Amino acid sequence: MGPILLATDLSGRCDRALDRAVLLARQFDAPLLAVHVLSPPYSLPMGAPAPVDLESLKEQAEARLLRDLENMVDGVRLAVRVYTGEPAARLRQVADEEKCALIVTGVARDETLGRMLLGTTVERLAREASQPVLVVKRRARTPYRDAVVATDFSPGSRWALRAALALLPSGALTLFHAFELPRGPLRDTAPASETAKGFQRMAEENAIDFVNATPELHGKPLPRIQVAAGRPERVVVDYARQTQASLLVAGTHGTGGLAGVLLGSVADALLERAPCDVMVVRQPRQG
Repeated sequence: MGPILLATDLSGRCDRALDRAVLLARQFDAPLLAVHVLSPPYSLPMGAPAPVDLESLKEQAEARLLRDLENMVDGVRLAVRVYTGEPAARLRQVADEEKCALIVTGVARDETLGRMLLGTTVERLAREASQPVLVVKRRARTPYRDAVVATDFSPGSRWALRAALALLPSGALTLFHAFELPRGPLRDTAPASETAKGFQRMAEENAIDFVNATPELHGKPLPRIQVAAGRPERVVVDYARQTQASLLVAGTHGTGGLAGVLLGSVADALLERAPCDVMVVRQPRQG
């Protein structure tokens, strides 16, 4: 595996992301690149002395990063970088230049509302980064044991499955497809149960074809196939919660369903409501 980029804003939101990034770096013997981006108005956390100039501010941020990491990264090849600019754009640039295999970041928790909050940088990374983006919500204690891979059987979904296989080479995978029952005459003239059964059979057949057409799965344990009726962004989160999945994986391009709508308004619903870590995988651009 190539370098792992830990995107940190030096706040508590990244503690769990740091734990997971270090664990992954050890697991795959990969270099860990911790990156912080200073953006205007270039402020330090409360209580820090006022910087004399931008270089001084960068030095202080780098010193804090090293201080936070030095006791946690035994056996890990670590590099620390501090940049200035628009965070999401700079992080994408660094990840590309360093040929990183994965970007790891975190979310904040609103203790009053009891839910996870995404930041603009996390949302932009999930939508725009070339590398898979792992949004960490849970404390990392062990390697991922399993993953739910959402699919609409598109090329984007296949990239998500490949990324899951790379991150969990020996983990249990579930390929999850959600379908919505048709509206209009077809739904009105056929019993709902029979209609649902027909769509479920078709979805299961498509899932088997999808698995058989994925070369990376040849010679490996096949993923479990799970299909369900309902809005994709809702039922996949429900399934991840019911099965206590440790990771949810989804693509960002597709022909519909979860992978297609991820770029739209349901991105927040998936990333914020999922009870587990979420890895978003962007289909490479053509050409």
